[in-house]
Amino acid sequence: MHATRCEGADQPQLPESGRAPSGSGGGGRSTGDGRPLFSANCPPVVAMGEQDECVREVQRLLHAKGADIDVDGSFGPQTQRRVTAFQVLTGLRPNGVVEEPTKRALYTSDVRMGVWPPEKVRERVREVFPEAPDKAVAIADCQSFLDPLHILPNTNGTRNRGLFQISDARLRELGGTPRQALDPEWNIQAARRLWSRDRDFGDWPHCARAAGPTPSPTAGSPS
Repeated sequence: MHATRCEGADQPQLPESGRAPSGSGGGGRSTGDGRPLFSANCPPVVAMGEQDECVREVQRLLHAKGADIDVDGSFGPQTQRRVTAFQVLTGLRPNGVVEEPTKRALYTSDVRMGVWPPEKVRERVREVFPEAPDKAVAIADCQSFLDPLHILPNTNGTRNRGLFQISDARLRELGGTPRQALDPEWNIQAARRLWSRDRDFGDWPHCARAAGPTPSPTAGSPS
């Protein structure tokens, strides 16, 4: 899909990368400091459904911080999830839209969004769940596609977070924070604590059914 442009007659044209031309100043409203998201070309809030160079700039900045994201100029669910994760990691209100505080942080924050690759996630989940390694991996895959930064909203305004999609309610019970929930090691260990209550995957009923029966633990298995 081709990105659409919304260029003013007196604004410099942005190249396909979304970067301001060298030495152009980026068309900033007041400072001309080379930050396209603050130019007159971009709306005050960049959000779901927008398709243009402003979205491409958001995606480019997230990608530069290590996020796994398509830089295609289309603000869809993937971009919303990455924006929300970035907001959590930087301590901003996680509303999934790019308004002024998020724009500023995209240019100034040194947060890194690189995550464990799926192979490392599988290996660690198997180590932490030796009693049912295949099922634990299958549940994590079902819940988050093995994406440590996966965040999904619920209809009641709460969210599920991270590899095992720890809910806000469970997060409070476990004494964790939204940022911790996006740390793969913390999330896997949290899932282990939930599993250990009844030694089953009852906290993930849909994915547990899809993953099949859990093998019976053998005597002497680690807890």
